[in-house]
Amino acid sequence: MKKIVILTLALLSCWLLIGNASSSAPLTLDEVQSSAQQAFPSLLAAKQRQRAAEGEYETAEGAFDTTLKVQNRWSVTGLYQNRNNDVSIEQPTSFGGTTFFGGWRRGTGDYPVYDGKNLTATDGEARLGVNIPLWRNREIDQRRASLKQAELGQKIAGHDYDQILLEIRRLAAHRYWDWVLAGQRLQIAERLLHIAEQRDAGIRKRVTAGDIPKFEALDNRRAIIERRERRVMAQRMLEQSAIQLSLYWRDAEDQPRVPVAEQLPSGFPGQEPTITLSYSKALQTAQAQRPELRRLDMQSRQTQTNLELQQNQRAPEVDLSVMGAKDIGNGKDNLNRNELYVGLNVNIPLQRRVASGRAQVAGANLQRLNSERVLQEDRIAAEVKDVLSALSAARKRRTLTLLQQSAAQKLEEGERTRFELGDSTLLFVNIRELANGDAALLAAEAASNLFKGYADYQAALGMQAK
Repeated sequence: MKKIVILTLALLSCWLLIGNASSSAPLTLDEVQSSAQQAFPSLLAAKQRQRAAEGEYETAEGAFDTTLKVQNRWSVTGLYQNRNNDVSIEQPTSFGGTTFFGGWRRGTGDYPVYDGKNLTATDGEARLGVNIPLWRNREIDQRRASLKQAELGQKIAGHDYDQILLEIRRLAAHRYWDWVLAGQRLQIAERLLHIAEQRDAGIRKRVTAGDIPKFEALDNRRAIIERRERRVMAQRMLEQSAIQLSLYWRDAEDQPRVPVAEQLPSGFPGQEPTITLSYSKALQTAQAQRPELRRLDMQSRQTQTNLELQQNQRAPEVDLSVMGAKDIGNGKDNLNRNELYVGLNVNIPLQRRVASGRAQVAGANLQRLNSERVLQEDRIAAEVKDVLSALSAARKRRTLTLLQQSAAQKLEEGERTRFELGDSTLLFVNIRELANGDAALLAAEAASNLFKGYADYQAALGMQAK
């Protein structure tokens, strides 16, 4: 029994150690973006719009559903006693707007002479026919137009989702690098504070020995207080950036999860992101991949479909109808008919104002979408040009800030050596230390801007996650 208890406690301890180790492991950008992609509310809303578009498509398909009709009629009082039963089925198709129909009816009893056609043989009358549009509704009709628009609507919903996904990944990257930068800021503040606190005891000893003036100790105390204030501000900025990052990094219940300082990476990646595309190739890639342009294309095709439908509705309605009928069984007075009907139905709207007005609306919307596409293409071209310019400047700035940081670090070390030898004052040491801290912060900001610029670059080119 004791062995079982000991083994259980050992396993529990291992589990807790593994859990703590995983919780303190550095949080990566891929983890944040993957979490946002799975649980960010606006993406979940976009998925629901995709489901709604699927429902609209199924609704449009329903226009081609088979229709079954049943009619029964009994004459219960009056001069003529009779009974009528009629069952019909109708099947619309997408083949030129053709509709097939068939049915069975049975009429029994007494009928007046003028209504004698309702009388059938003992087993009823079977019929089969087809209705073929010859002008209006031949090339396109409301059923086919709605189905095509619903299909395009599904693609539009998909492009809306892709556009939101691009923006979410971009913003998640920005918040992540802001968080990393805030961590670097806190490290720099803590380093400066640690240096001032470490030398405080040594300075007081030198003052007591008369090696340096008393105000040097007072100046160092002032520096400690100032650097503590800097650390408080840096800690607040880290907490703020972690809270903002939690909107994109979520737990298994899709709730925001605030990362802790132990999950900060040691710094920014040493290797810069690789960008090999020239402006012309980058623009070509963006124009091919940006979901905004694809969505506008689908919307234009939807509007073009509506325009074609309304132009078609202005034409006369001319339908050819063919139906054959056959009586089954024996009829009164040897009634047993075989019939073939051919009909031509014509419906001509004289003013045609409804279709003309709708066609005008569709034409205007199509021109509007074309203008919006031109504007969107210009915006994309400007975004691509701007992001390439920003990345170039960020690379140059990072190189210069690293050189500046290296020089500032050497100056700090040299000034501290001079102070220890009595050739300098604490004032100049503080200046060198703060200058080195500022140079380190500038280098971190340059790195942050570089990696945020790469996130903007991916979004500008419409680069989705692999």
